[in-house]
Amino acid sequence: MEGTPARPANAVRAPTARRVTDGLDAPKAAGTRPALSLDVPVPAQAVTTKQASAAGDRQIIRVETKAVELPLGFTMRDHIAISVKPLDLGIAPGQLQAELDRATAEKLADDTKAYGADMKAAGFDSLQEWSQAQGYYGSPSHVAWAEAASARTGGQIPAEFWMRFDPFGGTAGNGPHIIPTGLYPGASSRIAMAHDTDWDLGRYFGAGPLSQLQGAPNADELGMLGLPPLLGGDCDYVSPFGHPDWEVAYTTSIEPPGK
Repeated sequence: MEGTPARPANAVRAPTARRVTDGLDAPKAAGTRPALSLDVPVPAQAVTTKQASAAGDRQIIRVETKAVELPLGFTMRDHIAISVKPLDLGIAPGQLQAELDRATAEKLADDTKAYGADMKAAGFDSLQEWSQAQGYYGSPSHVAWAEAASARTGGQIPAEFWMRFDPFGGTAGNGPHIIPTGLYPGASSRIAMAHDTDWDLGRYFGAGPLSQLQGAPNADELGMLGLPPLLGGDCDYVSPFGHPDWEVAYTTSIEPPGK
């Protein structure tokens, strides 16, 4: 893409921060995951549910994006619901921090090559600063993407890391250059919720259906949606039948009074 399309104002507001889990965080509480170096503060999470599917082979992330009070005490709530099949990255716990440091350095090099001139022209020192200025960093859709990315790794890499690692994760386009339907709740953002995670895992960890991205030259030259047509796997992300490892839905529900 050339230029930066006008970005719509972030129209959703995060609900009161609340987080309910049903045991998926137990390994973390048990101390099996080593402490990671996360020196960048992360906004309050807005995850309303985080659970295993009935079949046990998927994890489900559900994030409330908006709540509107209706007449007679009813409440209309909008959600992002993401069901994802975890991957085994094959990283030993003792090597995790080193792998995250390596991946972060590689991502920074890619971002500087692809967007460094644009960041300078826009007056930003990093993509995170740019994302924060646009109101996307820490928004409900960014949190949903990051929590789903963490679930994709079986919880081995926390959501806080993913938010910092990819400040525009979950938007469709190339980095900060977002296409018109690429921001929640646009249709292309539903593709990006799955694609961005697997792109990052393939490019920087050599894992998942896009593992061929690792070491590929000019990874920033991938077209409007960032879909590499010659590297395999991506046709499933835009197929009307969905991706076998992912289900992404933007839903609205009406709750009766007192619920």
